[in-house]
Amino acid sequence: MNRRILLIIALALLAGLAWWLSQHRGPTTLDRHLSDFMIADTSRVDRIFIADHEGRTIDLRRRADGTWSLNGTLTAKQHAVELLLRTFLRIEVKAPVGRNAEATVLRNLATSGVQVEIYTGGRKPEKVWIVGHGSKDHLGTYMLLEKPGVGRSSRPFIMGMSAFTGVLNTRFHTDLDEWRENRVTPKGGDLLLAKVRMERTGMPGRSYELEQPQPGRYRLMDLQGREIAFDSVLVRGYLTGFDDLHFEHIVRTMTAEERDTLFARTADHLLDLTWRDGRTDRLRFWYLPPPDANTMYNTDRMYAQVQDTLLVVVQRSNFDPVLAPRELLQE
Repeated sequence: MNRRILLIIALALLAGLAWWLSQHRGPTTLDRHLSDFMIADTSRVDRIFIADHEGRTIDLRRRADGTWSLNGTLTAKQHAVELLLRTFLRIEVKAPVGRNAEATVLRNLATSGVQVEIYTGGRKPEKVWIVGHGSKDHLGTYMLLEKPGVGRSSRPFIMGMSAFTGVLNTRFHTDLDEWRENRVTPKGGDLLLAKVRMERTGMPGRSYELEQPQPGRYRLMDLQGREIAFDSVLVRGYLTGFDDLHFEHIVRTMTAEERDTLFARTADHLLDLTWRDGRTDRLRFWYLPPPDANTMYNTDRMYAQVQDTLLVVVQRSNFDPVLAPRELLQE
């Protein structure tokens, strides 16, 4: 057999070996380095799924009206989702992970990284980020990229964002309460209200009902329906307090017994809101214990029950104006 035939046979064997390796290569790891993390058109992003190694997940989905749902039933904080979308658009590679640190970073990403699936209309994500902890200088974040149908990069990168200094991993958390919308009344709520019933329990002379049949037209009554004279400027100023109210945080530190005791107590304020679309909201407020013996109540915060059963803390500087007594609306 001459050398020419031997060479042809050798090339054929090498080609066959290359084909076999290509067919039996692991489905998720690439020999090349994927670094195109960016999503150029974030308007196409319609779902963001975040999962950690403790089994907690956050599922954000874009609704037809542009808002985002949270885990199917709740509403997500719009500004928090917008922060993710800006991150998808402006993310950039700061540096590849050094060869000496590569194995350690890959191991940490595998054991404690957060998986972020980014969908742009399909049933499979367009890209999957594995987000690790911040770099030692706190100026970057370790990440690994996977592209379904293509594979997972064999090398991680230190990622940053243009016009931003710091780490990015804190944006991709799975704390449900922190993702949940904390809005109590909508933007423009002062114009969307049809009726307000404000009851200061035990003080009927300071309680009232305020009707707004249309913006700029008002009717003030006591709780028995008797009309009361009012100052339209003061009433208008009062209603502006309902524009875009938010609670501070959800109460999770109470025991079930403490919570039941609070709910069994008569609320200090009852606020019933009727909106023009027919919806109604009942808000209940309780004074917090004073921080010291020199005051009767906590002057900074109150407990509130919103969204039927959710116990939250609100800042009094925001809510005291909408709990104003009747005399502050009168001539």
